[in-house]
Amino acid sequence: ALEEKTRQKNHYVIVREQVENNIKKQLADFIDKQAMANCIGMEQSTKRYYQYGSLASSVIGFTGADDQGLSGLEQNYNDLLTGTPGRLITAKDAKSNSISDDYSTSIAAQDGDSLVLTINQTIQYYLEKGLRETMEQYRSKGAYGVVMDCNTGAVLAMSSMPDYDCNEPYKLTYDKNKKAIKKIKDKTKKSEAESAAVQNQWRNFTVSDTYVPGSVFKTFIASAALEEKVVNLNTSYTCTGSIQVEDYKMNCHYHAGHGTQNLTQGLENSCNPFFITIGQRLGVHNYFKYFQGFGFTDVTGIDLPGEADTSGLVYHADNMGPTELATSSFGQGFNCTMVQMAAAYCSVINGGSYYEPHVVKQILNEQGSVVERKEPVLVRETVSQSTANFLKQTMFETVENGTGGAAAVAGYEVGGKTGTAERLPRKDKNYLVSFAGFAPVEDPQVFVYVVIDVPNYPPGPQQAHSSYASAIFSKIMTETLPYLNVFPTQDLP
Repeated sequence: ALEEKTRQKNHYVIVREQVENNIKKQLADFIDKQAMANCIGMEQSTKRYYQYGSLASSVIGFTGADDQGLSGLEQNYNDLLTGTPGRLITAKDAKSNSISDDYSTSIAAQDGDSLVLTINQTIQYYLEKGLRETMEQYRSKGAYGVVMDCNTGAVLAMSSMPDYDCNEPYKLTYDKNKKAIKKIKDKTKKSEAESAAVQNQWRNFTVSDTYVPGSVFKTFIASAALEEKVVNLNTSYTCTGSIQVEDYKMNCHYHAGHGTQNLTQGLENSCNPFFITIGQRLGVHNYFKYFQGFGFTDVTGIDLPGEADTSGLVYHADNMGPTELATSSFGQGFNCTMVQMAAAYCSVINGGSYYEPHVVKQILNEQGSVVERKEPVLVRETVSQSTANFLKQTMFETVENGTGGAAAVAGYEVGGKTGTAERLPRKDKNYLVSFAGFAPVEDPQVFVYVVIDVPNYPPGPQQAHSSYASAIFSKIMTETLPYLNVFPTQDLP
């Protein structure tokens, strides 16, 4: 191939780019042997290697052939990371011979800056392991997770499965997708399907995609109602299995009905009719005030590219009727992102402080000195400490006695909330299940949010079990808490 290229009459021909060092040595030997040094040369270039392959790939991203960042932090901080190439300027005659070294000028290259991330390599591994195992076991469309420091907004781990190797971003990874594409006979359709699947691997679902959250949202309705004093700890409601709202009969997930419950039990049981009545007491104005306060009408400002804007995917105070208020009160009828949900939950858990989520901790110059330190950014206060304390205890009871039992971690007091949402179109009977939880209950240190997209394919009611997500939460916390030196407070079995 090299000999063929050299026969071309072009003045300047690039034979190959990004050649590895072992190939370079073979080429150098060939050029010397053929005495072709006057017509064939080599230019030094750089290539980025990702030491950990696919670890945190949706966060880190990758670069193209021209070293331009195309995804993740590589894209968001491209200008900082790139640096300035060096140059050698020389004077040559008409035959391209150097005239004199006196006319040569060398401009040294300048390295770009480096990033120090909040991502913890070990916790990232625990998260990815749990998501990957569950996705493959239940043949789900995807599995996504965020681990966050409750008290600062620092993202400790973030993953969207299926993922990819940063060194080989164009390679398809998920066996389920490979098999599906292999069955396509039409070459054009096959190529399109493979391209779409590869690009889907690049997407950071936790930041760039929206979804209907389901019952994990009930925590915020309870928060708003307590803050506005339209309910108290003794407020009760008798669930008969359904409730009529205008022309619609809205069912509880427990069709027989939960009977008479107080507020704690209503959250433990994730009772839809109870939360519809709470939303009605709250009213449209107050509902939207807290919906906005918890950050669901705006982007979080996380330092990653492609954050989805949900402002056009939610009801506002001026277009929310009784039916929309009812469905919104149990987490249906609007879209959000995982990073919005995570930031909002952390504000409740930590006592009301809403921090801007972030993945970069420091920026270093080429000498390794800190040129910028990313301190936690407190955006606003959302709830009072008394409301936060009640909800932490109620979410603990949800794991101990309610719908979150599969999220329990031996030896630790953990709290959380389950979520199940039907994907559109509803006729397809596809579900998205989730769990949002934290530990330890008394002094929360770490928050984990897990979403499983269409588990246990093919479609059907067997998908609608939040335990798929709760079980992953348990696995991640079982490994993460000891790693963070959080000691058990209960006797181990």
